[in-house]
Amino acid sequence: MSAVDDAKVARQAALVSYGILDTPAETDFDDLVKIAADVCEAPMALVNLVAQDRQFRKAELGLDTARMPDRIAFCDHAVEAGPLLLVHDALADPRFAQDPDIVAAGFRFYAGAVLTSPGGHALGTICVLDTVPRSLSEHQIRTLRMLARTAVAQLEMRRLIAERDASIEELREANRRRAVLTGELSHRMKNTLAVVQSIVGQSFRTASSLENARNAVASRLSALARAQDLLTGSVSTSTSIADTVEAALVPHRDKDERIRVQGPQAFLNEQQTMGLTLAIHELATNAWKYGSLSAAGGHVSIGWTATEDGAFTFRWAEMGGPSVSAPERRGFGTRLLQRIVASYFGGAAQLSFEPTGLVFELTGRLEEIVPTGDQAAANASNSS
Repeated sequence: MSAVDDAKVARQAALVSYGILDTPAETDFDDLVKIAADVCEAPMALVNLVAQDRQFRKAELGLDTARMPDRIAFCDHAVEAGPLLLVHDALADPRFAQDPDIVAAGFRFYAGAVLTSPGGHALGTICVLDTVPRSLSEHQIRTLRMLARTAVAQLEMRRLIAERDASIEELREANRRRAVLTGELSHRMKNTLAVVQSIVGQSFRTASSLENARNAVASRLSALARAQDLLTGSVSTSTSIADTVEAALVPHRDKDERIRVQGPQAFLNEQQTMGLTLAIHELATNAWKYGSLSAAGGHVSIGWTATEDGAFTFRWAEMGGPSVSAPERRGFGTRLLQRIVASYFGGAAQLSFEPTGLVFELTGRLEEIVPTGDQAAANASNSS
């Protein structure tokens, strides 16, 4: 078997491991293609997974189903060449000019960012198409690549959920945890998309010029992508609380450094890492929308304690923002903070709407986790 054949077999195995092929449409992936089409100003967009003998369109927008070929040759070329394929005019490109499917579908322009798994396998693309020749700006290209990483993070989270479910022996417990994890994943993805929209909106409202706005959007989206990369890579091992907090805060910090963090060295297991990340993301998003960070003089203080016997406390306190009051209805975000996150620590969580601002307090216990290998070396280097 040739090296090319080996790569195709490995890609097929990676795709099967995600359990994504032939699944129905999902809002989270649909939202990704909508953002891709909007940012790239393209009439068509899709998330296309390239298997060994076929392609599977997980999400699509604006495609004429009657004229769509079973395989999109652009995507086959993209996964072979990677990490980004730009075809400005298919009829002027010798690779595609004579392709009957491309000609029949009327495709002229294609831009596809490859979905690359942590193991290095090219799983498919998130791409945009047009019926006229054109190109993309650097900002549009960076955003397309960021969306590709977000799609892979979504796939990784799906696999973690599937593996976790498989290890649960009792069906009732398995069903309960599956429902909780699916809700967490959906909520986290919606928060991520909300942050993207907030970054774009705030950057354009406050920038002094269009060029400054574009640069601000690009840098902030890159920061968000880096945070997602760190979180995806850390949920399966012990992670320091400081790293978890800083990674979750990357897309929420501003130049005024209005979020202050202090706490001792301590480590979380994978569930606690996910839970604390979700809590910080929820709190920071709400702080920018309604709380202390929505006001010029507002700030947030984050602190935690951890004792040798495993006792743990975490506190988020907002100050200097608009007056707050308890909501009339308790939404998923409140339940996430007070019930789901607290359960990961075997403790309790409380939201208080103080005169000075919102306060979130979490108490519980940490497992005795000691980092090993490369992670221990990295932690020692960071503390030196």
